[in-house]
Amino acid sequence: MRLEVKGLVKEFPAPLFSGGTPLRALDGADLEADTGVTGVGGANGSGKTTLFKTLAGVLEKDAGTILAGGAAASAERLRQLAAYCPANPRSFYFRLTAGENLRFFGALAGLSPAEAEARAAKLAPRLGLAAVDLGRRFDRLSEGTMQKVSLIRALSRRAPLLLLDEPFRGLDGIACRGLLELIAEAGKTSTVLVTSHSRELLAAAAARTLRIGQGRMPPGGPQ
Repeated sequence: MRLEVKGLVKEFPAPLFSGGTPLRALDGADLEADTGVTGVGGANGSGKTTLFKTLAGVLEKDAGTILAGGAAASAERLRQLAAYCPANPRSFYFRLTAGENLRFFGALAGLSPAEAEARAAKLAPRLGLAAVDLGRRFDRLSEGTMQKVSLIRALSRRAPLLLLDEPFRGLDGIACRGLLELIAEAGKTSTVLVTSHSRELLAAAAARTLRIGQGRMPPGGPQ
């Protein structure tokens, strides 16, 4: 699926009564990506996470155009098209087990409980996640294990747009190698965007990498 982003703007208001100025996290960002894997690099605060949240439909854009498959995509449409793995794996129900979380979020994506379980069972060993961990309460998992569950949630959807924000965060070497393989496989059928503070991992995941800085992405292709 071809993704085209033109002049994307996202602004956050200053805290109430602070007397400060609004923060423009995205300041006319442009991006083009097709089926395959595209890396997005940049320093802390450069706009990577805001970009991904906007493309995932989590945030509403303030200006600009997002085209998915040649058609304008609203936030609602993006939520249907995109699978998003956030940088912080905290958007789960902590009192449910990892497996229960995956079945719940799978149902929201249109998967039956059996389909969600089957996909989790297939993905877990490739990320070095033990089957016993799927039966543990989410709040009893380590940060790295939480990240693996978050990745399984995103990858299980097999969405046309896959957004992975710092997906290697907290992963050991075995899990990183497995994730690189899964990203390559996903890129055969989906448009995959990946961020990472590790230039080595980003280069291993994506042959094409763009840079973002101060909410803008320079035109002209790979950087």
